[in-house]
Amino acid sequence: MLSFFTLLQLYNRDDNKLIQWGRSAKAGKSKYPNITILQQFKLYLDDNLEGVVRQLPLDLTATDIIADYLEKFFAYVKVDMTKKGFHQNFEKQARFCLTVPAMWSDKSKQIMRDAAIQSGIINASDHRDRLMLISEPEAAALYCERTCDKFNMQHGDEFMICDAGGGTVDLIVFRVEMDAAGNRKFRESTKGLGKSCGSTFIDRNFRKHLRKKLKKVIRRSPNGAIEIPDAPLDHMMDIFVDNLKPLFDGTDDLYSDISMGFDLVTKTEPSIGLDEGNMTFTKEELKKHVFDPVISEVVQLCRDLQKDTTNLKAIFMVGGFGSSAYLYSQMEKEFLPENIRIVQPDRPEMAVARGAVIFGMHPSKIATRIPRFWYGIEITNIFDPEIDPIEYKVVRPDRSVRCDNRFSTYVERGKPLDIDSCVSRNYTTYYPSHTACTFFASDSDTEPRYTISTPTTSVRKVFDFEIPMPVLPNVKHGDPVPLTIKMYFGEVELRVEAVIDDQTYAVVCNFNA
Repeated sequence: MLSFFTLLQLYNRDDNKLIQWGRSAKAGKSKYPNITILQQFKLYLDDNLEGVVRQLPLDLTATDIIADYLEKFFAYVKVDMTKKGFHQNFEKQARFCLTVPAMWSDKSKQIMRDAAIQSGIINASDHRDRLMLISEPEAAALYCERTCDKFNMQHGDEFMICDAGGGTVDLIVFRVEMDAAGNRKFRESTKGLGKSCGSTFIDRNFRKHLRKKLKKVIRRSPNGAIEIPDAPLDHMMDIFVDNLKPLFDGTDDLYSDISMGFDLVTKTEPSIGLDEGNMTFTKEELKKHVFDPVISEVVQLCRDLQKDTTNLKAIFMVGGFGSSAYLYSQMEKEFLPENIRIVQPDRPEMAVARGAVIFGMHPSKIATRIPRFWYGIEITNIFDPEIDPIEYKVVRPDRSVRCDNRFSTYVERGKPLDIDSCVSRNYTTYYPSHTACTFFASDSDTEPRYTISTPTTSVRKVFDFEIPMPVLPNVKHGDPVPLTIKMYFGEVELRVEAVIDDQTYAVVCNFNA
C-alpha cells in the first residue's frame, strides 16, 4: 500500500532534477539557492482548480512530479521493509494499492497509474490488478468498519465518511447490508461529494492574516515599500502548521514568537497582539479569518450530502484534517441535535492508508458504487426538427435523416452500479478497418442529448480509444465483422475491453487526446 505523507519536493532549476523530497525537503529549503519548491501537488490533479494551482514550473508535468515522489517513497519503503525482515525483492510478489480522492476525474486517476509505471513500482505489462486504485473515503470506510461495532450498526443504516485531508474533502455515504451469514458489506447509497477545501486552505488563510499583521510593524524600505522576507515568514508558517494548528479547538488563544529575520519598527504593538516579540492570535480572530471560512465549507458539504440520505446514523471524521478538534466541535454542533453521531476513530489520519491495505486483501468488501457522471459515446440518431439544431442534421445516402453528435448513454449518473458491472454493446465493423471511438461524460442533473455542451448541459471528452482489427483468417476485405465493446464502470477506474472473433482484447484509452 502506498499513500502520500509529506507532499514536498525540491527541484533544481538548472536541470529540473529532484533534489530532496518529504521531510528532508522541509529541512533543506534553506540549503539550496536555486530551487523550486512543490508541495501539496495532488491539487494539480483537481480539474476544478485549473488556473488556480495547476501552473507547474520547469516544464514539469503532474505525471513527472508524482512519479518522482513515488520513486523515492517506494525506495524508502523497500529499505524499511527489508530491515523488518522481508526478503529482498519482496515487491515482485506484492500487490499495490493507491488511494485517490473520490472527486478526481478519470484522467486524473489514469495519471496516477501512469506515474506508478513511470516510477518503476509496476511495469506496463503487469496484470492490471497488480496496482489497485480505491477512493480515499472508501478506504476509510473499510477502516472504520471495526468501529461500527461500537455503535450497533444495523442492516439498512447509513453512515457518512468525511475524509478531510490537506487538499481535498471527500464525502461518501454507505448503507450497511448484512447477508444471511452475518457478513457485512457496504453499498454506496447516494452520489458522493468532494471539494478542495482541506487544511491547506487554512494554512493559506493564516499566511494571509499573518502578513496583514506584520505589515503594521515591518520597517519600510528606502523606497517606501513594505517587504516581508520569505524565510522568517516560512518559519512562522511551519510553527503554525506543526504546532499551533493541531492544538486549536476554538476555546483558547494561540501564541507564537516572532521569527528572527524580520526588521521590526517595534516589538510591541497592542493592535496586533504583539508584546515583546511574542504575538497573540485570539480565538476570535483565528475563527473569523483563518478557520471558519474553511470549516464552514466542510460542514456545508456534509449538510448538502446529508439531504440525500434517508437513515444517516453517524459521520466518521478521518484524514489529517479530520482529526481537528475544532472541526469535530463544529460538526457536533451542526449534526448532534439530529441524533447523528460524529465519530473520530483511532488514528483518523491513518484511516485511508490502513483501509487501503484491507481493500488490497479483500477487494469485495465494497459491493456498490454510485457513478458521479453520465457516461456515453457519440452516435447519430433520428433527427427531430422540433428539438435538434439544423447544423446537426445529416442526410445519409439512403436518404434517411439523422442527427449527429447525439449522446448514447452507457451509464446513468447517480444510479447504483455493482462493482463487477459491465455494459456490453454489439456492433458491426468491416475488415480490416480499425474502430475509433470517443467517450464522453457529463455531471449534469439530466441526461445529455448531445456530446457538445449546451447552456444547460456540460459535456466533456473523457478519452479516445481505438480497437485494432486483428488478422482474421478466411475474412476478406470489406467483410462485416461482429464487434463487442465491454465497459466496466463499477470499479474506481474505467476499463474497456473488445471482443472480436471470440478473442478478448484490452483497449488502451488515450486520456490526453
